[in-house]
Amino acid sequence: RREVDSIKEVLHQLGMKNMYDMREKDEKEHHVGEMALCDGGDVLFTGRHLFVGISDRTNRAGFRFLKRVFGSSQGGCLPEDNIIAVPALVAGKEVLHLKSAVTHLDERTLLAPEGALGDTVLQSMNATGTERGYTAVRLPDVLSCNAVSVNGHVLAQDAQCKVSKERIEKACTERDLGVTFVDTSELAKKDAALSCCCVLLSV
Repeated sequence: RREVDSIKEVLHQLGMKNMYDMREKDEKEHHVGEMALCDGGDVLFTGRHLFVGISDRTNRAGFRFLKRVFGSSQGGCLPEDNIIAVPALVAGKEVLHLKSAVTHLDERTLLAPEGALGDTVLQSMNATGTERGYTAVRLPDVLSCNAVSVNGHVLAQDAQCKVSKERIEKACTERDLGVTFVDTSELAKKDAALSCCCVLLSV
């Protein structure tokens, strides 16, 4: 659908200089025989870690590409150990993407569903243990777990779940974050979510 080409052109127009295209031949991956694939819905950057969910649309070659680009050993901005592949336990199965089940409010707080789905995704990320040190705000509504946090403000989905809304508001207040609830009911009809409509740039 030529989405990549159109976005690439816009980024050029905005003056972005460092762009990496997974479609370009990479000799390091060529011998593996696997084309690098990555969908933004599987990539969660919290400010401390880059979590990459392996799914039907994001593969191990795509993860390795991101690790080379953003890893500090290649001049990137993150320590290698902070770029983490999340096994395909929920993404591509119970939910479409990693961020369909988990997103972040700030560098130490995640939104995740209650129940087995949330338990599985948090364990697969090893997120709430002492090693990575995240607090999880658990919500009864899965759709509400897809939020976008930028510049101290959270855009959250107004999914008509009162309990989820109250918990998000409380968590944002405790962390001195602003919050705006957005009606995404039309997006939901096509299995899309709030983060699907967002491309965050530092320009």
